Amino acid sequence: MYGSGQCTVDYICPPDWCHAIRDVASASDLSAATELPCRSVTMSSPVSFVTLRPSDVPQHRVLDAITVHLVNPSHLSFGVGVITPRWLFVLAAATPAVYGPPRLADETLEPFDLDTVRAGDVVGIGIHTGNALRGYEIGTAARARGATVVFGGIHATLYPDEAHELGGAHTVVRGDGDVVWPLVLDHAVHGTLQPRYEGGRVDADRFVAARWDLLPPGRYMWGSVQTVRGCPKHCSFCSVWRTDGQKPRQRTVDSVLAEIVELRRQGFRFVALADDNFYPVALSDLAMAERQHNVPRLEQLRALRAERFELMARLAELPPDSVFFTQITMEAAEDTAFLDAMRRANIKGALVGVEAVTPEGLKDVYKGFNDVGEALVTRLRTFRDHGVGVLGSFIFGLPSDRSSTFAATADIADRAGLAFAQFVMLTPYPGTVDFAAWEKSLGNNAARIGDIPVTRHWLIPQEKRPKVYAPHPVMSPDEIRARTQAVWDHFYSLRRIWVRSRVTPTIRARIAFVLLSKLYRQMYANTGIATDSARVNRANRWARLIARPCRYLFTARPLPDLQLPAAEGGAGVRARA
Repeated sequence: MYGSGQCTVDYICPPDWCHAIRDVASASDLSAATELPCRSVTMSSPVSFVTLRPSDVPQHRVLDAITVHLVNPSHLSFGVGVITPRWLFVLAAATPAVYGPPRLADETLEPFDLDTVRAGDVVGIGIHTGNALRGYEIGTAARARGATVVFGGIHATLYPDEAHELGGAHTVVRGDGDVVWPLVLDHAVHGTLQPRYEGGRVDADRFVAARWDLLPPGRYMWGSVQTVRGCPKHCSFCSVWRTDGQKPRQRTVDSVLAEIVELRRQGFRFVALADDNFYPVALSDLAMAERQHNVPRLEQLRALRAERFELMARLAELPPDSVFFTQITMEAAEDTAFLDAMRRANIKGALVGVEAVTPEGLKDVYKGFNDVGEALVTRLRTFRDHGVGVLGSFIFGLPSDRSSTFAATADIADRAGLAFAQFVMLTPYPGTVDFAAWEKSLGNNAARIGDIPVTRHWLIPQEKRPKVYAPHPVMSPDEIRARTQAVWDHFYSLRRIWVRSRVTPTIRARIAFVLLSKLYRQMYANTGIATDSARVNRANRWARLIARPCRYLFTARPLPDLQLPAAEGGAGVRARA
């Protein structure tokens, strides 16, 4: 995920949309060494693959008396969620019917009720690095109640031993959970549970569609559907290309549309296309394949690109008030045909990883394909000129940053006409190039908070957790934090939000734009950057107050009779509002 280091869309756990609109769900994680060649991330020591004795595993009641719980941890609850945490509903769909409908708990809505857990139940917990500590608290408590505890997600994939040692895990699933989850449940019930399962990287034709029939009514603003896993880029701050792989695994158009139609039947007209990178084939990729006379590669890339255009053409056949949002790389600005197809498909916005506004900053994050200065402003405006709003993601605290970088970034965000923006402080996340270099540079000399080294910052209690981890050449952590907060304050002032809201067509839409801007800022900037606990609590209360009226502005009339749009030349019923 751009700017946050980890993506949170569809594994046994989590794709947050970069904390931002992307804290939605997660995609996939690392697989076994026998299946994936990429093994350069920091891993914990291996756990032996031995079958546990039946006495080591909680003895289960008959199947109809067992409840499967799936928990999305969060240390903060807002009452209403912006985007559905997709992984919960995918794992729910992968749960065999013999166990009955799983009980889903999303702690971004309300804290998990441990009183619902009984001895013999199975509790599946999906974690990314940001919510791992809360996940461990839940796992430990669930195990104490006699439940079988299963961890999965990006973080559990990278640190499986940690889930065993600190989270009360009986087993850990590494990689995608779509296919392996039923096996884990079967082994749990029959007392043959292994300490670790390798879900691998599941091919796109085996992705499990989410069970949206289990959505709690009136709790989310946006639905979420995944169209592709993997990203061909290799940004230093991001773990996606190492966990989900650099080969795009693209779902069929019909499978994507079927989920979107199901969500619209329930009244969701806003849907996040929760992908690692919605633009998996850039024009530069095609040009390189041509220069290399690599015909098979060129044909493969053209086929992937054609499928993207087919998907967008079919999306355009959905009710015209549909709104989609996704995540994309800056290179798409060069591909105006693709942007025009996005506009016709009602993909109204995209998170774009800008990251830095200086050449030195882009070099810091291995993102030399981005522009800087006026060229950057022009590129970002290209999205807007073709009908695609931009949520720009910027990183502060890079080694090359100076005090002037903050004002320069705010100026670029204003002049480029960004609809939304997020300004995150550099955090080294496990599985990234940045984390490996940072951890190696500290060696055994890492600072400690209590008895926890900062190289395991996710284990530090939330209220004691540093906001800046890597020493900066010229700025103190407090200066970086204060200047970052000031940029948030500048960009999300009410006056500037109201001016930006002019991109929407109606007063209702402008009000929704203002409320969402304020909600986003309260949920993300204030709670994530503030060091004052009173300010964090105040921001949380404001977010809960704003969230409910904001949700009503995003809902639409359910369309229970909506049909899947027909493929070109097909005989299906065209979707109409």
